[in-house]
Amino acid sequence: MNTETLQINIAQRVLAMTDNKLLQKIRDLIVREDILAYDSLGKPLTEKEYIKQLDEVITEMESGIDEGLTSDEVFKNISDTHHLE
Repeated sequence: MNTETLQINIAQRVLAMTDNKLLQKIRDLIVREDILAYDSLGKPLTEKEYIKQLDEVITEMESGIDEGLTSDEVFKNISDTHHLE
């Protein structure tokens, strides 16, 4: 079955569905496929959200608002937060 035929077949079956739980599972599957990354709190990010966040960080760094952290500074912050030595 070619892609176009498969798309039409799936669309027709989805449009005919009345089971809300099954439709939600299909939606969740589709949404999961759109997730590109997760933020530092574990929130899923779509490609559009991920690129927006990267653009914001780049803009802040270029404007001098945020200078970022070195690897050593990140390690120290993690060590201090979790009381590691």
